[in-house]
Amino acid sequence: MQLSSSNHNSVTFPLARNASARDLGTRPSIAELVALQAVGWPFTALTLTALLFMAGIPIGPYHLWAALVLFLVVGARLSGDWREWLTAALWLALCAVAGGASLGWLYDFSGDGQWYHLPGILALAQGWNPFHVPRLADWNPAFAQAIASPDINYPGFVYVQHYAKGAWIVAAVAYRGTGLLEATKVFNLLYVLAVYLTAVALLSRLGLSRLWSRAIAVAAAANPVSLYQLASFFVDGQLASLCTLVLLSSLDYFFERKMRALFLVGGAVVLLSNVKFTGVAFAAGLVGGMGVLGWLRGRKDEVKRYAMVGGASLLVAILVAGYQPYVTNARDYGHPFYPALGREDARNVQWHSAPAPFMAMNPVEKLVRSLFARPAGADEMPEWKIPLAVSKQELYIFFNAEPRYGGFGPLFGAALLLAIAAFPLAIRAMPRNVWTAGASLAILVAASALVNPEAWWARLSPQFWLVPLVLATSMALGAAGWPRRTAMIVVLFLLANSLLVGALNLGRATEKNLVFREQLADLRAMAATGPVQLTVHRSFQMVTELRMREHAVRYQTVSNAPCAMPLRFSFPASAQATACPSP
Repeated sequence: MQLSSSNHNSVTFPLARNASARDLGTRPSIAELVALQAVGWPFTALTLTALLFMAGIPIGPYHLWAALVLFLVVGARLSGDWREWLTAALWLALCAVAGGASLGWLYDFSGDGQWYHLPGILALAQGWNPFHVPRLADWNPAFAQAIASPDINYPGFVYVQHYAKGAWIVAAVAYRGTGLLEATKVFNLLYVLAVYLTAVALLSRLGLSRLWSRAIAVAAAANPVSLYQLASFFVDGQLASLCTLVLLSSLDYFFERKMRALFLVGGAVVLLSNVKFTGVAFAAGLVGGMGVLGWLRGRKDEVKRYAMVGGASLLVAILVAGYQPYVTNARDYGHPFYPALGREDARNVQWHSAPAPFMAMNPVEKLVRSLFARPAGADEMPEWKIPLAVSKQELYIFFNAEPRYGGFGPLFGAALLLAIAAFPLAIRAMPRNVWTAGASLAILVAASALVNPEAWWARLSPQFWLVPLVLATSMALGAAGWPRRTAMIVVLFLLANSLLVGALNLGRATEKNLVFREQLADLRAMAATGPVQLTVHRSFQMVTELRMREHAVRYQTVSNAPCAMPLRFSFPASAQATACPSP
């Protein structure tokens, strides 16, 4: 198999100095419309729900379908061809149903997912309106107490109250509209799909062959952070996909002045800014950086329109969709990022996420040490690893949703080293404008990642995955011979890396779910003679009891297991619940 560019010498790179933006705007393919809808539907659901929150209306079962109808009607009028728009909607529905069914079968057993992400979704779905009642205790004291987790320094209700809620709102809207809680993880998958489809379309227009376009698009979409959080309610995978979508849709706009590309930019910015606090900084950094690059390349007319859309999207993201927590946090606590900014009450998890000597390093040093470290947790200092050397022990870390050192996978360091070493040498074999554009984009992505001083933790700055891919794509576009062959090796390393990480994580998730279903069968048999005596880890009490009710297992909570050999069930293993037969 050979990856080859069909017209690599004549390609016009989006930000090249001699590139001329075209107003004609190529007719969108069905695939591009699917990508637009995969972002537009949750964007509409989020903004509509925020406006209804402001009006005092909590989430109801109609929100999901009202947002869908509104978006489809408006989109059909703007698309120009309602038949193609409807065809794309049917394809999106098929993907959503298939993805929802698959991910709905996989229970989220992650720590943070069960501890505060799921309770945040449940609170919103059960009628909490955080715009009018920011504190959970003022809405439902029992709910707040249920996730208080007094055994740790940072109770779950603090995060639910004060963290960005975009992903939770969209999931809660989907839950109320369908009654399927775990299936709401489907947006993790839809954003990945949107990245792939958008990247294929853009790379094809840039002149890459079908094989090249699809290989690079898969690598862009299959960010390891997205893969190992696919079956969980962690939000960093969405962060990775939305950062990539902002970059791709911005490039698409500068290549051809298309309103649909600007809409994708705006929708991705609003969603990204409300996934988590750092999303605001990443969105502003990427949009601002792309605007500066466009201005330096003489694209002033396009930049003005782009800046208007980007700026307006950020305002909507903060003042409308993100009114709570951004505005309410600033009003009540002096800044919009409480409690993540600073060290309030020891609630910022980043301050104790690795050994003190490591945390004392500067951000760049921490990032480098982690990128080229053996994948692992952060209980000890990172260990350097030989590129391409993979041990069985380091693969275990990808069973969970938040690897720390080496979190982009065991082969990422080798791909990054090869891309960084080859790209400067390729300058003589590439058109200067293509080389400069590739370097500029890679620097922009890296700089946006370093906005977070804890970029060493892959899930906190997941867009860094794109750095070697941007360099490889530039070499594939702008050169023949050894630079293009090197680009092929980099892309293959990244694809193999993602395949390995995805297989490990989803394989382990499947195994856990099979075990959990066996445990549920044992619990139902135990409950046949009377309510089981249930002891639950306090941090996961709400989710565990919810699952017991969903499976019609009668139970009574007790403080200590009353039998000698209780049945241990659920995950993680360190926080399993126990059950004893009715006395």
